[in-house]
Amino acid sequence: MLNNKNLSVTKLTVSDQHVNFLLDDGDVKSVLKLNLEPIHKNRLADVDENDSQAHLQFLRGYNWNLYSESGAEYSFYKLSAKDSPNGISNAAFSATQILKKRKCSYISGKDANCSSTSSELLFNAELISPASDRQIARVMPGLGFVMIEETSEMYNTILKPHIDKIISSGSLGWLKNVVEGKKELERLLVNREEWILNIDTKWRSHPDPKTVPRKDWLNHQATRDLYCLGIVKIDNIYTLRDLRADHIPLLKEMIDIGSRTIEEVYGVKKDQLRMFVHYHPQFYHFHIHFTRLENEIGAVVERGHLLADIIQNLQLSSTYYYDKTMTYKLSRKDKMYKKLVVGHEEDAK
Repeated sequence: MLNNKNLSVTKLTVSDQHVNFLLDDGDVKSVLKLNLEPIHKNRLADVDENDSQAHLQFLRGYNWNLYSESGAEYSFYKLSAKDSPNGISNAAFSATQILKKRKCSYISGKDANCSSTSSELLFNAELISPASDRQIARVMPGLGFVMIEETSEMYNTILKPHIDKIISSGSLGWLKNVVEGKKELERLLVNREEWILNIDTKWRSHPDPKTVPRKDWLNHQATRDLYCLGIVKIDNIYTLRDLRADHIPLLKEMIDIGSRTIEEVYGVKKDQLRMFVHYHPQFYHFHIHFTRLENEIGAVVERGHLLADIIQNLQLSSTYYYDKTMTYKLSRKDKMYKKLVVGHEEDAK
């Protein structure tokens, strides 16, 4: 991809130890997220966000080694600097020399006395390709957030058509491949008639499922970052609002079998798990997050809904989530904000 002559690179955001880029080759837009040593971050911070050639020069100065992929749009790389600048990337080469002098690389995981070579790992990268408008919006420079009180009427008249359009676009084809077992088989933990349980790609410290035997996953130190994903095979459950009392047996089965499998495979007991659903979700096909309590990724109060509470609410009313006013945080740069707030304000004028 980096050798594509039509590729343009735009720096979107720079934060503490992270830099996000938008890659656009004219046909496909991608998001590149780098987890950087401050040495690299500071160099990139001084480069104009629209200086595509400077960014390409920096990125081409590294060896890109794929170590994990979702079989769809997500892939993860370990980057190491090339042995010689050769006019390709003075920034990469210079950073490597500095790290050599310090005798330790940022991401090696070794102690302060470790030795370093020019091929030693420097940082990680996550590539989302192709990236949806929503995934791109998440890494764009921030415009702030607002709390939304989304009524059932707002959902049905404004958001449901928006979601239907996303579904009909075929953008979730990658997920269908995962559910049908065409992709990510090495990550599959449970395969039931109505749902599956997979190792989530966000669990980056997980032993390589392609090379490390499953028996070695038990009580592995990586279980502190445990993150699995339960995905239903039913096509017409997009969000919490589509759940009814009829789905309670399915949800209970996902809790029981999912937690039991996680304990058998990883040694993490049910009382150490957080099982929850996002509203709005990252993608509109119903799924459940299984994380260890120490792992707080995605566990934000204005977005997460515990599965145990969901079941109890559906027992109170089958249309609980269909009728409920849902309150959540929404970025001003999200397309839904424009539909729910900006469009609503314009209609009121």
